[in-house]
Amino acid sequence: MSTPYPVIASIVEGHGEEKALPVLLRRLVAHLEPGTYADIQRPYRIPRDRMLRRDVLGNALTVVTTRDPAPTGVLVLLDADDDCAVDLAERLRTQARASHAHVPLVAIAAVREFEAWFLAGAAGLAGQAGLPRPLAPPASPETIRGAKEWLSDRMPRGSTYQETAHQPSFVTLFDLDAARAAAPSFDKLCRDVRFLLTGTREAFP
Repeated sequence: MSTPYPVIASIVEGHGEEKALPVLLRRLVAHLEPGTYADIQRPYRIPRDRMLRRDVLGNALTVVTTRDPAPTGVLVLLDADDDCAVDLAERLRTQARASHAHVPLVAIAAVREFEAWFLAGAAGLAGQAGLPRPLAPPASPETIRGAKEWLSDRMPRGSTYQETAHQPSFVTLFDLDAARAAAPSFDKLCRDVRFLLTGTREAFP
């Protein structure tokens, strides 16, 4: 039975994203489409190397699309690392269409890594986890190799950024508008989430 509201399932690669992505998606729903309710389901996690296999991704899609309530859309998220984010996302979409062409699906590859989005919206993290206040973002956050290290270097001596500890809280605080302006892959996430909520593609500027 279909639901009168969007139901978003997701597939992620890391333990940090497994905890953090639902928090981020709920925040984005309120930010992008105020007043809209969406059911954000628990992510299904697959290590990155396995996610890139067509059979494994297909099995994961079968699992999440047979949930109750059935999702109205699926979001696949992983880090691009040293790969081209555009090519990687298209590869995932192509593989997904091979077995689940009937499922509305978006794929996002964070340029370099998820934490690059925190760098882009760093002003919102000022004072958190010992980070300095104010906290100025780097000029080109998605070009930095080692966003986690960038955050660790600005924490008090003896502290380091820990994905599973900091990601779920940082997603509630980083500056969404600044991140969208400075990190194209985060802007793509926002556009894709709006598509899953409304069924309408936002024009790329």
